[in-house]
Amino acid sequence: MEKFFCLIGSLLCCVVVCVRSENSTLELVHVLFRHGDRNPDTISLWESNPYYNESFYKGGYGQLTNEGKRTEYKLGTLLRARYDEFLGSEWDINIMDVRTTDYNRTKMSALLVMAGLWPPTAENAWLPSFAWQPIPYNYVVTKNDKELSTYNACSKLDEEIDKVQEEEEIAKYLQERYNRTYQVLQENTGITITPFQAFALYLGLLVQEQLNFPLEDWTQEIYPEPLHSAAVDYYYLEANNTALRRIVAGYFLKLVFAETESKINGTLNPPDRKMYLYSAHENNIATLLISLEAFQITDIPPYGSYVLMEVHQIEGVYGFKLFYQDYEQDDPIAIKLPNCDYFCPYDEFYQQVEYMLPESDADCNAVDEAYTIRMLGRDIAF
Repeated sequence: MEKFFCLIGSLLCCVVVCVRSENSTLELVHVLFRHGDRNPDTISLWESNPYYNESFYKGGYGQLTNEGKRTEYKLGTLLRARYDEFLGSEWDINIMDVRTTDYNRTKMSALLVMAGLWPPTAENAWLPSFAWQPIPYNYVVTKNDKELSTYNACSKLDEEIDKVQEEEEIAKYLQERYNRTYQVLQENTGITITPFQAFALYLGLLVQEQLNFPLEDWTQEIYPEPLHSAAVDYYYLEANNTALRRIVAGYFLKLVFAETESKINGTLNPPDRKMYLYSAHENNIATLLISLEAFQITDIPPYGSYVLMEVHQIEGVYGFKLFYQDYEQDDPIAIKLPNCDYFCPYDEFYQQVEYMLPESDADCNAVDEAYTIRMLGRDIAF
């Protein structure tokens, strides 16, 4: 039985290095990033909260704040600094593909990253003194987005998490560590508390604090700890076993491998493609890193955090270099799989993660009517 709780996880390999892209060997880059700072969603609030009403949140529930816009624009400038030579300065539709989840905040974040990454050259400037050019993005509707919106697209995810939570050892751990936390939350919010709901409420309190709204006195007993630990532990529940990893990370990795293999064998269309950019959420980043066993998650991936999967060709060998930016250091952290070096040959990388690559949609299950009804009103993305 696989257990990956943050307090009992195994040591994972990472190193902090000052890095700039090795442009001479770089062939392709996959960038998975979290959207910018945002307002809370209703799922992370409760009706008796003094700041429940949407009028407190400029732009509305779940929307980017001005700080969030700045976060994403800065991310774009960081990517420009890292990949300037590799990408070139002239925007070309063939160079990059941008995909986002079907949420306003991730769509806006994609546009903001593009604004920082692709300022128009003098030749492409279309309006005097306006250093911006439109860059297109794509998205898959939420109910069909197995790669980036698994909670909404895969009915099996909830089922598998429920099974894990009912396992004797895990149920005992959650009961002993968080029973009082759940009790305080339920008594003061009126919400039936599950590990997921505790996770959602932690994010709600965190956002409320970030927006400088005072927290109620009762929260002092549980916030930030132990509610923070309960939230982080939820990521480890999501990626606890092979069935779960196939859902939360496998479909995305399968896409990355397909794009990378096409680049390697010369069938990528368009052949000049250099970067894939994915605008998504913190759970995408956390569950990917946990599933790869490449980094020990101990906190919520911050706004604008990102994972780089760089494809290099070194001495005729194609492989991946992985990096994670959580802004604890100036530069992204170089990370690696447990049994591979920081440059991991493609075949070795694939062999290590092949067990979590889904073979078909059966690993996800198409959303059925009963599941759709159960999920109505539940905005499962943060």
